[in-house]
Amino acid sequence: MSKKYSILITALFCLFIFGFGIAQFVVADKEFSQQENRFLAGFKAPTWATLKSGEFMESFEDYITDQFPLRDKWIQIKAWCEKTIGKKENNGVYLGKDKNTLFAQYTTPSQEDFEKKVGYVNKLGANAGVPVYFALIPDKSYVWADLLPNNAPLTDDGTALQIAGSLCSGNVTWIDLSQALSGDEVFYRTDHHWTTMGAYQGYKALMQAMNGSYTTLDPKDLTEVSDEFYGTTYSSSGAGWVSPDKIYTWIEEGTFDVTWYHDGTPKPGKLYDTSKLEVKDKYSMFLGGNQPLCIIKNEQADGGKLLVIRDSYGDTLAPFLGLDYSEVHMWDLRYNRMSLRGYIAQNGITQVLVIYSNSNFATDTNLPMLGM
Repeated sequence: MSKKYSILITALFCLFIFGFGIAQFVVADKEFSQQENRFLAGFKAPTWATLKSGEFMESFEDYITDQFPLRDKWIQIKAWCEKTIGKKENNGVYLGKDKNTLFAQYTTPSQEDFEKKVGYVNKLGANAGVPVYFALIPDKSYVWADLLPNNAPLTDDGTALQIAGSLCSGNVTWIDLSQALSGDEVFYRTDHHWTTMGAYQGYKALMQAMNGSYTTLDPKDLTEVSDEFYGTTYSSSGAGWVSPDKIYTWIEEGTFDVTWYHDGTPKPGKLYDTSKLEVKDKYSMFLGGNQPLCIIKNEQADGGKLLVIRDSYGDTLAPFLGLDYSEVHMWDLRYNRMSLRGYIAQNGITQVLVIYSNSNFATDTNLPMLGM
């Protein structure tokens, strides 16, 4: 190795080490990562207590990791390298056989924990005083199993839905959605949520079981509102080569009277908050995103009043439910601590639907609220 070459290598090494080290503290910190759709760790000044406990070093490590210069680019480079060497998983995300569909890993819940969670639904069924229905939305890895890489270990095999149905008491009617979703447009390829088309298929199965009929819609009425949606699975994967999803609406805005409770107080709302199409989390366009309660009223519907205990999948489902009920009350346990039994009685609720995605139900820590 020549002396000039050695000097060049040493200079490049020093430039890399000291250049990024200086940039770490010169470049302004970012509070939020649009790429990963999450808040980033900030610098926390040390105290004697945090130095002694080791807490400062842990928080400082998180800070350095989150604020590393060109972090998004390094994540994408890592994902590309993993793909190049043939690896089918990166950062908890599987790359589908079509090279354009991403799957978040699914963790099967323990039997004991799952029995406990379904038990909370059974308690609601015993206390509600009205018919209670329960459904779980199968994971994308179950519906699109043919696109998974061979022998992917952490996927939904349908067992959890079978167990949930067998655990329901006589006070709860189980609705099996394991065969309700089909086709290549029922999930977003870059996100874990079902699409507008997937939600409509789920709606038809739900209404057939709950009311014996559903409202038929014409696919010609689908309206594309965005062709540049990158979901949360994409944010975790670093797969920068994957093309974006399209977002559609099917029910025309203004069809229903919508009331939002984002801050706990009623305000005029909409089915679709199109301002959200300008941000990374475009899925929050449906009902304007997470909130404790949302009420949809349809004076033309001859159905009763439906209370839906749901996760974020319910935001896409809600417009379809509004076709069949005079009122649909969308309730999120994560942000709402009111008494369910009292709310049902005070608002004349005639049916209750508990619907979660399979993966969210397995990890939700708020389900004990159902039994209180």
